[in-house]
Amino acid sequence: MNPHNYISRFQKSIYAQSIRRGLTLAIPFLIMGSFALLFLNFPSDTYQRYLEAWMNGALTDILTTVYSISLGSLALVLIITISLSYGLLAETDTFMLYPLVAISSYLAFCGGIMDQPDYIFDAEWVFTAMCITLLSCILFQYSLRIGSRFERLHTTGAEYLFNISIQSLFPVIAVIVFFAVIGYLLRLWGGGNNIVNFGSYLFLRLFDGISGNIFGILLYVILTHALWFLGIHGTNTLEAVSRSLFEHNIDINQALVNSGKIPTEIFSKTFLDTFVFLGGCGCALSFVIALCLASKKSHNRKIAYVALPSALFNISEIAVFGFPIIFNFTMLVPFILAPVVLTLISTFATWTGLVPVVTQSVDWTVPIIVSGYKATGSVAGSLLQIFNIFVGVLIYMPFIRRGELKETSLFKEAIWQMERDMAAGEKNGHIPRFLNRESSTSHYAKTLAMDLHNAMRRGQIQLFYQPQITAQDTLHGAEALMRWKHPVAGYIAPPLAIALAYEDGFLNELSYYLLNRACKDAQLMDSYLKDDIHLSVNVSPKEMLDSEYFDRVTDILNQYELRHIHLNLEITERAAMEMSDALDKGMERLKNLGIEFSLDDFGMGHNSILQLQENTYCEVKLDGSLVTQLPGNERSKDIISSILRMSNSLNCRTVAEFVETKEQRDMLLSLGCTIYQGYYYSRPIELDAFLDYLK
Repeated sequence: MNPHNYISRFQKSIYAQSIRRGLTLAIPFLIMGSFALLFLNFPSDTYQRYLEAWMNGALTDILTTVYSISLGSLALVLIITISLSYGLLAETDTFMLYPLVAISSYLAFCGGIMDQPDYIFDAEWVFTAMCITLLSCILFQYSLRIGSRFERLHTTGAEYLFNISIQSLFPVIAVIVFFAVIGYLLRLWGGGNNIVNFGSYLFLRLFDGISGNIFGILLYVILTHALWFLGIHGTNTLEAVSRSLFEHNIDINQALVNSGKIPTEIFSKTFLDTFVFLGGCGCALSFVIALCLASKKSHNRKIAYVALPSALFNISEIAVFGFPIIFNFTMLVPFILAPVVLTLISTFATWTGLVPVVTQSVDWTVPIIVSGYKATGSVAGSLLQIFNIFVGVLIYMPFIRRGELKETSLFKEAIWQMERDMAAGEKNGHIPRFLNRESSTSHYAKTLAMDLHNAMRRGQIQLFYQPQITAQDTLHGAEALMRWKHPVAGYIAPPLAIALAYEDGFLNELSYYLLNRACKDAQLMDSYLKDDIHLSVNVSPKEMLDSEYFDRVTDILNQYELRHIHLNLEITERAAMEMSDALDKGMERLKNLGIEFSLDDFGMGHNSILQLQENTYCEVKLDGSLVTQLPGNERSKDIISSILRMSNSLNCRTVAEFVETKEQRDMLLSLGCTIYQGYYYSRPIELDAFLDYLK
């Protein structure tokens, strides 16, 4: 199989999705911890003295506490977020057990939390924690499937949580005991069980015999970032390697300078921190700036803006874990390529004498420009940093754009699928549940629902207006149609938006918003009118089931004074079948306020006729399929003719939708239909265009 296919399959797997979602959920803790770390290590002697003196070090203690429970406990945070994400992706009722199993398995693997030589939840344990978390979740899921076959464990009539707990008993025990045994054996064999430590030993052996020349430095840089990509703190893991490569090089250079000689050792930890690891690993500062410049997605830019202050002081966790870069194969190449290129550039600049050799150690939190000058004693060091940042930005930008294009494509594809499913559901009467975890597009549906809710609160959902024209070519009215332009996916089909709002529990809020928007627009239209017109707004009986609905609608209507516009509330024929006596009373109440009701998608079914008998509706709108099939279809012609006769006898107006051709209009006119709506006259248009239409 093509390697690209393997990567694609991994990215779509439950393991990759769990990691990605877990990292996303951890963003608040990453941000909080990064800023706490920045405030603790701000490179200013005056500031540090103030920090120590303020209330006898109270501020230091508070910042240390905030750091220790967030970024300093990153392993614990990721155990919880990744296992929870896995559980939500894998199960329905037992997802809450996955974090408990993952934490317990990790503690069992480490030998408990007491008497540990290291804090087992800090950043150095992240990779080990991620491995144990995923493996424990996989084993627990598999064990549950086996345990579900034992019917004797089920107690009929007992609370479902009790049955879930009992059925989970043996899987929980088996998984935790398994990791306790594995952890014990590793400690017995190697003296520890942090997987990263075993790697440190292997890397130290790998670098035996490799000197601190350009090849050794490049290998060190590549391995450091390859480890970071896997969620392993590469700098700490290769600390012993860095000591063996260039621990004493700064001292050698200082001794040569003090003796009046030219320093000779190019490579040092300060050299890498100052010219290569700009903003932290992967030249994070270049990455963050590239995000600010090249990203088209607002959430990525927000991450960049938040990460920028910490990246200026070489704290890269927000960028690496928050974006995220780790396990993001699109970003693997620039994440390694940028440091390699900057290593080569900086080596060349130093070797040629364009930039002085690094002779001074610099604290890792000292920002660029200052650190370059302090390390080399020359402005040339600062200029090299600025140049390297620029090169890093150029390397990252095309990969950011490529990654976003891929992400956008997947998002749009998911929305198109949901729109197709919605259209099919409207035809067969079975509206799909998009937010259900079992849906293949549930993740994108939840994203879209949240975006819709936010857009409504920001007033970004518009109403377009489609004119309704009489046979005398005068304006009868207009229908208000919801239009939401998503910043990524473009215009979203209104039925899908309505379905998501209903599933997510804010349909009524959206309905009130649209009605208020329609009334506000109507008040503006009213000032342009001399003759009366009708304005139709779509509603659903589901909205009317809210006990406050009719009071809220009354309050909205009372806010606006409309002289020439008569408001119509439009209900589809299928939805009208759900009407109850309570709704009928509420509708009668609104009719007393001057509101009219229109029956949309009207056909000749038994239910259609029953609806008209109730004398609730003042208007019917022909089913669009009847109008589109009218030319050449005698049955459609007969049905429309019958509807017209019946509605006329009941003093109901009849509006024909989907009128797209002159032939359709002429045939409708010959049958007695005198009000038309469709593309033959106008597409739905924005408010400003409709106001121009009124003029």
